[in-house]
Amino acid sequence: MSTSASPPPQPDRWSSARISVAAAAVVLFAVAGVAAAGIDKPVHEILQHGGRFAVVLTCSVVGLALVAWLLLRPRPAKPSSLGWFSVIVSALCLLATVFIWISVAADDTIAGAPGTVVTSQAQTADYLRSEQRDGMQQIPTGVMIQTAQFTDANNVRVTGYLWQRLPATADPKTASVELPAAVDSSGVGEQVYLHPNNDGTQTVGWKLRATLRETFDYSHYPLDKQVIWSTMWTRTPGTVLVPDFAAYPPWEPASNLGLYTGMVTGEWNPHFTTFSMGDSTTRTTLGNPNATPDTTIPALHFSTGITREFLSPLLDRLIPLIVITLLVFASLFVVTTDSDRRSLAGFSTWTVIGFCGAMMLVVAVQHSSLRSTTGSTGVVYAEYFYFILYLVIALVAFNVVEYTSTRRFAFLDWNGNMAARLLYWPVVTVLLLGTTVGVFLL
Repeated sequence: MSTSASPPPQPDRWSSARISVAAAAVVLFAVAGVAAAGIDKPVHEILQHGGRFAVVLTCSVVGLALVAWLLLRPRPAKPSSLGWFSVIVSALCLLATVFIWISVAADDTIAGAPGTVVTSQAQTADYLRSEQRDGMQQIPTGVMIQTAQFTDANNVRVTGYLWQRLPATADPKTASVELPAAVDSSGVGEQVYLHPNNDGTQTVGWKLRATLRETFDYSHYPLDKQVIWSTMWTRTPGTVLVPDFAAYPPWEPASNLGLYTGMVTGEWNPHFTTFSMGDSTTRTTLGNPNATPDTTIPALHFSTGITREFLSPLLDRLIPLIVITLLVFASLFVVTTDSDRRSLAGFSTWTVIGFCGAMMLVVAVQHSSLRSTTGSTGVVYAEYFYFILYLVIALVAFNVVEYTSTRRFAFLDWNGNMAARLLYWPVVTVLLLGTTVGVFLL
């Protein structure tokens, strides 16, 4: 009696795919672990290690998405599994974006101060020696800022006190300092105190009222950090301004020395204060026959790093956009080719296109308001919210036209335009995460 041979077992393509996905997830997590090695304070050093953080976040999000795919096994035969997978991918991207926001706001890296930062008299002496200025007469100069207020995108109004330790023979009514960035005849004001010193010098203090003009970088708005430079030049030839560290406690940039403790900060929080020394090039002799056009002027800088309170402006921009995003998403549920449902919902192709046009106009008005608020000549981070929404609204309008036309893409016709609904939030959140990583980490 003959028996027919059983057919050889066919390979399980689904099992092979799962093995490949699991291997890819393991590799991504390994890469993320290697990139994260050596970062001691991840929340406070994100800007310092931006490229590595970009690798860590990208690999982590993609790896976790692959794990979710393994657990849910999404397939067209199970639309609910596809829905949950869409939700998980969107949530992962949104959480990664919020993590970047929080980390950027908490980052305490000291950056943006011009010249060479000095925090002690010993460092000042080393700098002067390296620049061959240790033989010049030194004029210790100190600053205490009481108020600081932005008057427009490039001007900041500061008030406080400025003092110098001058020779006893110097005229106490004239400060040996000039603020080259001051506008509107502002700067060092009237003398308010004078103290003779035991070493034959006199400490003279003047009122400081200055509107300083500076190019501020708003590219990270509303998570931007700014540095206010109070640049000082000496008015007396043969002298150099140095920080009066003897008038302060031991200098720590994070202690915000040089700022009034009762200072009203408003939407800005002091991040650090520091003195730095450098040069200013005027490219002119200023009429001095003994100078050359490339002669540099020694400069003393008092820098104040400030961080914007980002929550309020971020919510002001995001809440209207979130409402518009939800409304546009809801419009996908009225798209149908069923004549009965169409009459019930009052749907037509031009109705949805008109709605998308109205939403586009609202977004454009909000976008214009943002440009007016920042006064920036470039593209700021918050503008990408509007760019993403422009693209999403345009895609929804295209989806309506394509779905209701006689010639349609097969995947759009699947399960009553289900593909567009499943892809909507992943597209929005992936674009948001991608722009956030690009702006802050790359």
